[in-house]
Amino acid sequence: MIDDAITGILIDSGTTLAIPVSIFTDIVPSMTDMAEVQSFLTVTRLALLSGDLSTPIEEPNIVRDPSVRRALRVIGSGNEADNRIATGLELAVGRGVLIRFRTVDGRDERVWYLLATEDARLSVERMLAGVVLPPRSLWTNDKPPRVEPERPTVFRLYEQNIGLLSPIIADQIVRAMERYPRDWIEDAIGEAVVYNRRNWRYIQRILQNWAATGRSEDRPGADVRR
Repeated sequence: MIDDAITGILIDSGTTLAIPVSIFTDIVPSMTDMAEVQSFLTVTRLALLSGDLSTPIEEPNIVRDPSVRRALRVIGSGNEADNRIATGLELAVGRGVLIRFRTVDGRDERVWYLLATEDARLSVERMLAGVVLPPRSLWTNDKPPRVEPERPTVFRLYEQNIGLLSPIIADQIVRAMERYPRDWIEDAIGEAVVYNRRNWRYIQRILQNWAATGRSEDRPGADVRR
């Protein structure tokens, strides 16, 4: 949990920003993937530059941010930074340090990120329940948009195809996201559905098998049925 009361400083292009010390003492040290660290700190910086930690940041502003793109770029790859930022955001949401939600107004759909402070969680819960309106900065016209929850893709796939997402399983999925490509996990969930082995242990065995022997069309995840 991010502590709003204790602050430190972050220097960004000559600008001094007050940030919670807990980000550096508790949250960042728990991350093992640099894409997650960079994506999380980018949301933190953009929120503070926009006002304070409670400011929602729209997804394109994160993906297009020059600093995080430089940090996560891969030489010779045109879109690798996009993929790494997406993975970093998935991990941060899965770990519970960022909150992601969607606003819908007709055909207009926008995805937002918030640092997971206690106040932010409560605010999003109230917006989802329709108790309070979203802030005006999230509106696209003269009426408020509908607010919907937006879970990490892998979590959403698990809930839709495997079963209830307990805190223990959620933690194991985050750990898997740190070790394996996101599309591997998505495909492994698909394999578990195809062979009607709907449990996380089976999905883990598929991932371990692919990591040990490599993936190919001739070596599907079904090899782990025994």
